[in-house]
Amino acid sequence: MKINTSRFGTIEVSEEEFIYMKGAILGFERLTRFVLLIKDEQNPLWWLQAVDDPAVAFVVINPRLIKRDYDPMVYESDLEFLDIKDKDDIALLAIVTIRANPFRVTANLRAPLLINAANRMGNQIVLEEPAYHVQFDILDHRQELQEPGNDEGKGLEKLAKQACAAPA
Repeated sequence: MKINTSRFGTIEVSEEEFIYMKGAILGFERLTRFVLLIKDEQNPLWWLQAVDDPAVAFVVINPRLIKRDYDPMVYESDLEFLDIKDKDDIALLAIVTIRANPFRVTANLRAPLLINAANRMGNQIVLEEPAYHVQFDILDHRQELQEPGNDEGKGLEKLAKQACAAPA
């Protein structure tokens, strides 16, 4: 299936690559189908492109790459909602915001995207833990991005293997 995007032009994707948001991304409730686009395996910033709106694409990152001790409490009800039965199927992504003036790159660690890598269903969850900020400054933690050994988690590995290659 071909989808139009404002950033990458027309790209070919298969429905098996879709991530279905069973729960909404806050502010984007009308969009339920997305594809994960990875332009460069070495770049920690990926794209979550809406299938049904060419203008909507979120920059996302593995939150454990910028906060090594990121270990949010995910409620059993959230796992059940997405039919997550195996912890190895849990994939967490943080939405990144890039501001121009002043230049700032932040990740929303308070409301990550929880995705079941096995069935590709997702939901944005809002954490109650005050230690996780809505605007976690990535640039303040860029050294951690370059350190080897950050655990991506098995669920995120599964999801990345099923991602689309973003056009150059």
